[in-house]
Amino acid sequence: MSTNLMNVFNNSDLKTLGRNTDDVVSLSFKLNKNTGAKIARAVLNDGTTIIKNVTASGVVSDSVYTLPNMTDSSKRNEVIRDLANQNLNQETIAAMVDVSQATVSNVLRKK
Repeated sequence: MSTNLMNVFNNSDLKTLGRNTDDVVSLSFKLNKNTGAKIARAVLNDGTTIIKNVTASGVVSDSVYTLPNMTDSSKRNEVIRDLANQNLNQETIAAMVDVSQATVSNVLRKK
């Protein structure tokens, strides 16, 4: 089933952050090849990333993850560890942070 990326994020998602659609600089999907689910990512003009999960059948989760601007690898690694502590799998974390699964594995191995 096809899901329109523009319909995944709504104004209330942005309003909770005090933002609007003009603040969105990029939108993308990252596909989970094993499940067919997608991670929808919206990057805002200050580097903040908001994320929603979309199932293979097109169900959009109400949960919104907000990731801070990751200005360097140490901040990125901190975010990766925090997401791992929430019991998210490495493939999901990689899609959320926009890195490879191998990068996530390396960061978590060096805890």
